Amino acid sequence: MGRAHHAVGHDPTGTGRDLEPRQPAGLGIASSLLSFSYRSRNMQLSSPRIENVCYQEVNSFADSLCAWPQEYDQVSCGRFEGHLQDVELAEVRLFRETMNLSVAQHTHTPAGRISVLIPLRIENNGTSDQARCISGKGVTLLPYNSDFFFVGPDNTDYIVVSVEQQQLQALLSDDDLTDLLQAQRSFEVRVKPDDLRQLQRHCRLLLDNLLRLQQQPTRHGETSEQALIRQTAERQMSHQLIGLVVELFARSLKRDSRPLGNQHHFLVRQSHEFVLSEAGSNASVLEVCKHLNVPQRTLSYSFEKVAGCSPAQYLRAARLNGVRRELISSDLPIGAVAANYGFFHPGYFGQEYRRLFGETPSQTRQSCLRQAF
Repeated sequence: MGRAHHAVGHDPTGTGRDLEPRQPAGLGIASSLLSFSYRSRNMQLSSPRIENVCYQEVNSFADSLCAWPQEYDQVSCGRFEGHLQDVELAEVRLFRETMNLSVAQHTHTPAGRISVLIPLRIENNGTSDQARCISGKGVTLLPYNSDFFFVGPDNTDYIVVSVEQQQLQALLSDDDLTDLLQAQRSFEVRVKPDDLRQLQRHCRLLLDNLLRLQQQPTRHGETSEQALIRQTAERQMSHQLIGLVVELFARSLKRDSRPLGNQHHFLVRQSHEFVLSEAGSNASVLEVCKHLNVPQRTLSYSFEKVAGCSPAQYLRAARLNGVRRELISSDLPIGAVAANYGFFHPGYFGQEYRRLFGETPSQTRQSCLRQAF
C-alpha cells in the first residue's frame, strides 16, 4: 500500500542444532509429502529473505508483508499486537501471522503463486466459515491473483504456504494448473481433525527450522561446506512445502473441498466499501440497507455470520480505521480528518477513537511523528 512500516519490537526464535525437520508420528495427510522427491537439477537457491518481528500498530503490521498488498482494519477494541514470521526461499514462501484482536483483512493475492492458508487458531465466534470465506477447521485454498477479504476473530493465528507457479507445472496436469490459476474465490479443503493437528505441527516445525537456519551465529561467516549443508536443508524443506500444496490440491480434486463465500459475505464487503466512499461517509445503518436494497434484519445477520458483531460496530470501526490511516499519512488537522469520515462531533469522535484503539487521535499522530525521526 506504499506506507512506511516500523518494527516496534523483536521476538527472535532460539537457535538449535537440528537442521532437519523431524517427522511427526502418523502425519496423516502429509505422510506422503515427507518422502516427497521433487527433482529439479537446475534449481538455483537465492539468499532467503526472513522477517520475525512484532508490531503494535495494525497498519504497520499490514504493510510488513513484502510483495503481498493488503490493508487491515482493527474491528475489536484494545491495543493491537501482531507477530509476523516470514521466510521466502527461491520457490516457496512460508509465513505466519498472529493477531490479538479481530481484524478485517483486505488483500490481493500475488500473481505467479498458488497459496494455501492453514489455520492454527481461527475461532468460530458465532460466524460461519462459508460466510467469512476462510476455514477454521480445514485448509483454505486462496484465490489466484485476486482481491480477497475476510474478518479474523480475536487471537487469529495462521500459516500461509505460497508456491511459485513454475514449480507446480512439472507436478500438475495442464488442466489442473489452469483450474488453480482461474480460481477467483477461496475453497475449503476438508481434513480430519487429527490430520489437521498433525499438519499444523508439521508446518510450525518447518517454519521454526527455517528461521533457525537463517539465525545461526555463523550464518555470515559460514564455510562453503556449511553453506551447502544449509542450502540442502532449505531445499528439502522447500520441497516438502511444495508437496504439501500438491497433496492438498489433489484432495480438492477428489471432492474433499467446497467453495467459500455467499451473499452474507458480499453484503458485508459492499457495506464496508460504501461507508468509506464519499457518498456513504455519513450513512447510517438504515441508509446502508437502503443503498444495498436489503432489510436491516438481513444486514444484521450477515455481519453476525461474517464478522461476529453488529453492523453499527463494524462500520464505525471501518470509518475510525480510515481516520487513523489518514492521521498517519497526512498533516491535515484532526478535526478535518474526522469530518471526512462522518465524525462531526469532536467529543463523540474522541471517545470512540480511544475506545477502539486505546489511545487518542493526538497520541496516534505524535507517535507517528516520533517514528518518522
